[in-house]
Amino acid sequence: MDAAHRRLLALLALAIFFEGYGRSFLPVTLAYVGRDLGARAAALSWALALVSAGSLGALALGPLADRFGRRRLLLASIGLYALLGAATATAATLAALVAWQAAARAFQEGALFAATVIATEEMPAAYRGRAQGLLGLLNSLGSGLVALLLAAIERVPGGWRALCAVNVAPLALLPFLRRTLPESRRWLRQRRPRGALRGYHGRLAAALVVMALGMSYDVAGFAFTSYLPITAYGWSPEATSLMIIVAGGLGLPGWWAGGRLADRLGRRRVAAAFLVGLSAAEVAFYRGGPRALWPAFALMVFFQGGKMTVLRAWSTELFPTAVRGAAAAWLAAGATVGGMGGLALAAALAARLGDMATVLAALAAAGVLAAAVASIALPETRGLELEAIAPDL
Repeated sequence: MDAAHRRLLALLALAIFFEGYGRSFLPVTLAYVGRDLGARAAALSWALALVSAGSLGALALGPLADRFGRRRLLLASIGLYALLGAATATAATLAALVAWQAAARAFQEGALFAATVIATEEMPAAYRGRAQGLLGLLNSLGSGLVALLLAAIERVPGGWRALCAVNVAPLALLPFLRRTLPESRRWLRQRRPRGALRGYHGRLAAALVVMALGMSYDVAGFAFTSYLPITAYGWSPEATSLMIIVAGGLGLPGWWAGGRLADRLGRRRVAAAFLVGLSAAEVAFYRGGPRALWPAFALMVFFQGGKMTVLRAWSTELFPTAVRGAAAAWLAAGATVGGMGGLALAAALAARLGDMATVLAALAAAGVLAAAVASIALPETRGLELEAIAPDL
């Protein structure tokens, strides 16, 4: 990877840093949002599912990336998710909060998949996995910023609303990114063939199943990682913040490990290992008691990072350039439906059983199913040029 590729990765990482903040804001502050708005765990789970539905807006944004360019969509999405995310601070009811956050989520998803597609199309074949891992790592640091600020949530005026207002920060980056971020060269020279997805419908269906299953237990499991220690074990916000920052920080190398191993050993084997590893870590977190929280959370972050790296690299490699944006949007929507399904199922079962921790541990079995489908139904793409993996038809 030469200096130009490293510079591009740095710009893309900067572009999506605050996407990580905006996406993680609500799960991290969930206990305080619920307390302020008078919502219980089951209602909050439904709210998170509805917020996730905003990602379905990616279905409209994906074709725009193919028609007008990845760069334009990325810049527009940054500005819109910043404004909508900051506006969430005005919410007086759970319904209003869901509306603002769902709208912001559509453009968070647009920014994320646009940056991912640019990286896939611009990076050398031997480094595509590692490139996605580095992007994911920097994106996760944005999530870590929310956890860092959580420690002060009871001392700053406005509490969670003040933390919400930080979402406006990316607007300051837009002038610099407009000047420096290049467009994908593969997109600029594409032939725009008609019916480019013809012949790829089976591949798309298999990838959709993997993404839906792979995100169902992921989203539900991480949504309650701050809620559980605060409400079930009486932890303070400082103690919870410390766990997320320190234990989560220990797990961050999973993004790098997933990318490097995927480039060396292949997407299939590495995806399966990280999907199953995340399942085991979630069971330990939700059923292992308070002493298991720190090590289990570190493992959750590690395996989630590796899983996301491999799936992002793999999913964007599977389709032709002319429709890569649309395909990425479909897969993002599939992941969203999976995440919503996981949260909705968790809410329904928790309302009946009264024990969210047990429900979330049981939902972790979805990772094993995702690993099986990925190993059987998706082709290996390690080291291949994009045109060899998915030629235009």
